Amino acid sequence: MAEKRIMKYRDELDKSYGVAGMALGLSVLEAGELFTAVTLDADGSDCIQFTPEFFFAGNPRLSPRGAWKYILGHYRITVGLAVANALCRRMVLDNSAVDNKLRDELFNAAFDDGRDYCQLERDEVEPIFDDVFASMKRLFASPQVRRAMDAFADALQQRRTLNHIDVNDIFQQLDII
Repeated sequence: MAEKRIMKYRDELDKSYGVAGMALGLSVLEAGELFTAVTLDADGSDCIQFTPEFFFAGNPRLSPRGAWKYILGHYRITVGLAVANALCRRMVLDNSAVDNKLRDELFNAAFDDGRDYCQLERDEVEPIFDDVFASMKRLFASPQVRRAMDAFADALQQRRTLNHIDVNDIFQQLDII
């Protein structure tokens, strides 16, 4: 998802909150089974190491409609990852409100990707984006989630890489999933 615009980190602390946001975002989007690890030692969306199932869309048993739903579902996940990354950094790390400039930047990146990868029109991207954006904004406004993201980002900085089991254990200990 337009990584150059969205995932430009100021420093490693900023990156750790972005990755923490993406890890939680995957859980919220019910896609937690699609990653194997998160790491600070990669760039952009490669900070999330996905399972092969995330990338495989060529199931010959899927109808064209089923394949389209699969592709659209993965598009929704990529939108969610970018939004979770940006909102966790802005709302939790910076303790700032989300302004229209950030929202518009995220929407434009989502639209560009939707147009390029799914041939979606603006009016088709809007409901997907609005739903994800509203969900993530509510999520990162929660004081409990904010404290959890602080703890998760700290653990990620200390350990550099957390596998899927580690992520789930931390989230369960922090009581956010």
